[in-house]
Amino acid sequence: MSEAVDIGAAVESGFRKVEERPTKAPPFENISVTGTPLLIDADEWDENDIAPRPWIAPGLLLRGAVTVVVGEPAAGKSMLMVGWATSLVLGERYGRLNPVQCCKVVTYNTEDDNDEQKRRFSAALRPVGKQPSDLTNGLFRVSTEGIGTLLRTAEGGGIIATPAMEQLQALIEEQKPDVLILDPLVELHEMEENDNTAIRAVMAYFRSLAIRYDMAVVLLHHTRKGSAGIAGNPDIARGASSIIGAARVVVTVAVMTEQEADSFSVPADHRRYFSRVDTGKINAAPTGREEWFERQAYELPNGDSVAAMLPWAPPDDTVGLEQRVVIEAGIAKGSSEGPWSPKLSNDTRSVRRLFVENGITSQKAQRAALDHLLASGCTVETFKRSNNAKAQGIRSHDGHPSSAKWLSGDGE
Repeated sequence: MSEAVDIGAAVESGFRKVEERPTKAPPFENISVTGTPLLIDADEWDENDIAPRPWIAPGLLLRGAVTVVVGEPAAGKSMLMVGWATSLVLGERYGRLNPVQCCKVVTYNTEDDNDEQKRRFSAALRPVGKQPSDLTNGLFRVSTEGIGTLLRTAEGGGIIATPAMEQLQALIEEQKPDVLILDPLVELHEMEENDNTAIRAVMAYFRSLAIRYDMAVVLLHHTRKGSAGIAGNPDIARGASSIIGAARVVVTVAVMTEQEADSFSVPADHRRYFSRVDTGKINAAPTGREEWFERQAYELPNGDSVAAMLPWAPPDDTVGLEQRVVIEAGIAKGSSEGPWSPKLSNDTRSVRRLFVENGITSQKAQRAALDHLLASGCTVETFKRSNNAKAQGIRSHDGHPSSAKWLSGDGE
């Protein structure tokens, strides 16, 4: 048989042991520290003394951080980066990219030779009325005639810089750029793309480069094959998840879908000329709405026709796909006073209020949004209000709002 245990004595003994433990941690100076010391701060602070985030272009480019631009083939990533670089050097707004000042930019492109880069930048300068001379000493275009690998596997493990990386770093050391754009990520290293540990080291290298030279690093990257739901979704990036994990900002670039083209009344055979850009991840700022770009061709003096990506705004009287989804959810929920009224009026139950809340302000667009609701399965039916008065409301295709006392269809 097991021996009896005196619970009271055990508890009392336990309390005595707790009381005998040190009540304070040893002073910091007695703690042995190896490697990089931790920065410990428990003091109060004055909010006026907090330094602002060092944005180069708010929401997109931050000093000491990595921005990853993910896009499917032919989505326009490289053309977009030509537009970004041009905007940064000139200090002029380009879509959502709004540089805080004129910047110095280094671009490293392993896919386009020097002449092709000149063609693309010439096209980007046309719509803003600038000349190549306006980019002198602000833009440094770097290309390679051979393999453009910057990082390779070391014999004992880990990664080391190639001669190309050493030359690039010497240029960075000399010119102190504000932004370094590298295109594409897959060509910059020899690591297994799906190996999280190896890719984490690659991303850490570029992030340390950004910190060391107080610049923003932009990495262009491809999507997975067959990826769906690309707009604003950082998880469609090809390879290891550490690529996205190490980025401070992730931007997605996608060709306009058939549904979006239909929403904007863009001919189906023209949608490939339009690209959608979304911010899929921002650790230092709120995400914004999508923006659109259109490819436009410009003829150079040598006879070449070269495309540039220009900011594009959908027509005011169109309703976007995301707006339709949100509005349909609003119809199913109903207003605070019951089902939404189909009348486009100033009444508090008018569906017009729901449209305005979602950015649909023109009368033509509101009428189009209402027509879409009715064409997609919503119906206008009669219901009883709380005072038993009859009124008309919009009923979703699945019968919502279910709290309404409908007098037609499946109701009483």
